[in-house]
Amino acid sequence: MENLRCARLRERLQENKLDGYLTFDTSDVLYLSGMPSEGCFVLVSREGDYIFAPLLLAEHARAVAGKSMTVVDDRRLLKAMAAIMKKKGLKKIGYDPDKVQVGLFKALESIPKVSWVGIGGFILSQRMFKDNNEIDAITQACRLTARSAKKCYEMLEAGLTEQETSFRLERLFQDGGSLKPAFETIIAFGENAAYPHHVVTPRKLRSGDSVLMDCGSSIKGYKSDLTRTAGFGKMSPKYQKIYRIVQESQSAGIAAVRDGVTAGKVDFVCREYIRKAGYGDYFVHGTGHGVGLDIHEPPRLGIAVKDILKEGMVVTVEPGIYLPGEFGVRIEDTVLVTKGGCKILTQA
Repeated sequence: MENLRCARLRERLQENKLDGYLTFDTSDVLYLSGMPSEGCFVLVSREGDYIFAPLLLAEHARAVAGKSMTVVDDRRLLKAMAAIMKKKGLKKIGYDPDKVQVGLFKALESIPKVSWVGIGGFILSQRMFKDNNEIDAITQACRLTARSAKKCYEMLEAGLTEQETSFRLERLFQDGGSLKPAFETIIAFGENAAYPHHVVTPRKLRSGDSVLMDCGSSIKGYKSDLTRTAGFGKMSPKYQKIYRIVQESQSAGIAAVRDGVTAGKVDFVCREYIRKAGYGDYFVHGTGHGVGLDIHEPPRLGIAVKDILKEGMVVTVEPGIYLPGEFGVRIEDTVLVTKGGCKILTQA
């Protein structure tokens, strides 16, 4: 069975006049081969596709790659790759300079008669566009995350710590079939929610606290990303006002997402709504980012970003307002870009 992802990459090799492309990136390897373990690398070339696997991983690699790729399990993998390049006449090979350590690159440069061409994000630019299998996995992860967050909010009780809440939420992910969270879960109570990338603490939940959960589960390696903020007990009028502003900003941003719109336009819509409400200085991060095998992928939804959103991309929309010493509110959903708009995936 033909590996369609490698076939598409091979077409792009021809467009860039390359004989092959080499990647050591774990997410790229999973995308191209189905191999979920670290320690393998992949060469896609005009003369065939190869996954290079340590001996202990070779059988696993054969099981997941099937007949679509040649599995190479020599004890000296770089030497085996050099022999293949010589035999197949592969002389111009692309790689991502941001993902190859200096020592490894020196070893690659020692391979005779091979010219290395640095092209950052070559595979990642292809991964921006999700196929049906990817969309299905992301959707499953998003639904699990939304259900789990909803249930976790229902389980809140005074005296519970941020750490305990995080453990409960991640256990709900596991019970739903996610082997591990998509990223380090953020649970922030009260004043801690004013830090966008807060690290959970033993801080205990009290009546009147805002509760921010930024979380994601993984299915088949694909990530989800969701943030919810809710009040525990009776909330102040100021909190209710801020929540409404963020909620309306996010709704406007989601309504702006569609095929053909710039990523910067979505950011502008969210940011301008919050600015007009008088809290522009308290929206301190970008509006969103792509999601897939990595929790942060292109495109980035930020100020003046000119990348064009296209059908099949999956992005987040996550405006927020953060008031130091008081509380923070962020609302985030993961959405699939469609021709006429977008589909919210993070629904319970």
